[in-house]
Amino acid sequence: MLENILMGLVNTFSPINLTLCVLGVAIGIIFGALPGFSATMGVAVFVPFSYVLQPQGALLILSGIYCGGVYGGCIPAVLLGIPGTPASAPTAFEGRALTARGESGKALMLATLGSTIGGVISSIALLLFAPVLALIAMEVGAPEQVMIAIFGLSVVCMLSEGNMIKGMLVGAVSLLLATIGQDPVLGFPRYTFGMYQLIGGLSVVPVLIGLFSMPEVFAMLEKPLGKITEVNSVNKMKISIKDLTSNAVNSFRSAIFGVVIGIIPAAGPDIASFLAYNEAKKASKKPEEFGNGSIEGIIAAESANNGVTGGSLIPLLTLAVPGSAPAAIFLGAMIIHGLRPGPLLFTQNAEDVYTLLVGFLIINILIFFIGCFFCKIAGKILLIPKTILAITIIFLSIVGSFSIQQNMFDVIVMFIAGIIGYIMTKNNFPLSPVALALLLGPMLEESLMLTGVMFDGNYLMMFTRPLTIIFAILTLISVVYPIIKKKFIKTNHMCDM
Repeated sequence: MLENILMGLVNTFSPINLTLCVLGVAIGIIFGALPGFSATMGVAVFVPFSYVLQPQGALLILSGIYCGGVYGGCIPAVLLGIPGTPASAPTAFEGRALTARGESGKALMLATLGSTIGGVISSIALLLFAPVLALIAMEVGAPEQVMIAIFGLSVVCMLSEGNMIKGMLVGAVSLLLATIGQDPVLGFPRYTFGMYQLIGGLSVVPVLIGLFSMPEVFAMLEKPLGKITEVNSVNKMKISIKDLTSNAVNSFRSAIFGVVIGIIPAAGPDIASFLAYNEAKKASKKPEEFGNGSIEGIIAAESANNGVTGGSLIPLLTLAVPGSAPAAIFLGAMIIHGLRPGPLLFTQNAEDVYTLLVGFLIINILIFFIGCFFCKIAGKILLIPKTILAITIIFLSIVGSFSIQQNMFDVIVMFIAGIIGYIMTKNNFPLSPVALALLLGPMLEESLMLTGVMFDGNYLMMFTRPLTIIFAILTLISVVYPIIKKKFIKTNHMCDM
């Protein structure tokens, strides 16, 4: 194995392959930073361009686009409060507050560092433990996906700790919205009201773009004079040693969380990001800072969503089962270049595979340096007058929403979601449950129906499976913890009096 790793290292550092790694990361960051674009779109767009490359070069540039795309979403999330990708939504909660305090440079450095750590840990897992970790993917079926979705939805209790009733109400309504479209198993349309555009359901990306970008635009237009900040604080991309040491466990835990979620088919960086963010809040000594500029929240979210990148390739390379949408496109690219994922891939195509595995690690290290460069450039947008910036955001939001399915209906959905989001923020309704419910709703519904078929309607049979029990316990803890914590704080307060 060591010989194969050294061979992969030599191949990765060849001038052409290293150039493709750098180019791929840069392209991916641009795709991730533009609202509505994503790592999936970036990989899909550049698959045809990879035909002219050798297999090693093709896999490396696509890997760079994938990893760079997942990272890139944090840049607009921090600077503008608009997540470039759904996985960066938790980052937007904290990053925007830090930017408002003139600490955007610190927030971007933390996000970049967290992304690098998450990506490197996932790359090491991919390189050293792929065959072993793939066994976990083999154990995950519909019952496990049901409990993962329920566990994810239980995060609403933590994210809405300040006003749990409003949070759960928003989550319940959003789950109903997630049922619009064709039934995932039987195929008949629901709640489409005769509109063919709704047969495929509400497109998540336009909804999230509207939900997070339009309220920011409306807030800018309320006081259109001036700039977002008078100081280009991105130039101060510095963090203290204390920030690093106090978040070492948080970053490592979140990255491992991302790897595990990544190897589970149908999950992805967005789910991992929210779950890790919730776990960080539960473990934090300062949970009251979450939502008000918590560096722990940024590091947790970014470490987790970048931890998914390597994790999603583990079942792909060993079992030919993609763990995410970009990984599914990756599968097609590998087959086009004559590489057949599966157990024999590591022996029959060892040189190409180990070049990919080592290159994946190098790519995630490059993200730190290339990401810092892009953050410096992106920071200049904070000095743009608010009126011009608002128009630019609206334009990018329209383009991003239209580009998903090339229809104007998604643009209309984006604007409606934006107006609703603005009304919600003005009345202190949390936005995060909307994102969670729309992302997890389809997964929950489909896996629930398949589980019913599997056990002939006896859903209690789910709990005969070990992984289901584990996620059920985690769900119970996630729901009960905020209640116990609130009572504990109240009791201590009364004792102090």
